[in-house]
Amino acid sequence: MNRRYFIAASGASLLTILAGCKTEPDGEKFVGYWLTDLGRYPPTLIHIKRNGDSLLFTVNGWNNLGKVGYQAHTSPAVPGDADNILIVAGTKHVAYDEATDQITSDNTTAKRITQAEYEAALVKKPSR
Repeated sequence: MNRRYFIAASGASLLTILAGCKTEPDGEKFVGYWLTDLGRYPPTLIHIKRNGDSLLFTVNGWNNLGKVGYQAHTSPAVPGDADNILIVAGTKHVAYDEATDQITSDNTTAKRITQAEYEAALVKKPSR
């Protein structure tokens, strides 16, 4: 009888441990290529990639002054306390919406794109 209780308790413990295991590293849902298109300007492109335990958040925004073209700005990012929050440069919060596969920050929404779409947009000249 004690053997059955031991086996049942061991099985329950194992299931509890396995249920607590994550299938992906923190922040993995943010990794990828993103595009924000407000319509008036060339789109803003975002690339989020792993950098050890943290992430690198690169924003490519269009610049019309000086050297015309996309200018990249990279900042470190870490997953926030909440599951769908990324903290960029220690101050900016980016939220991920699983239902639409989009990220949002400061009333700006970006949709996920492929690497090929990202690279094509970087070399494309805007029409005037």
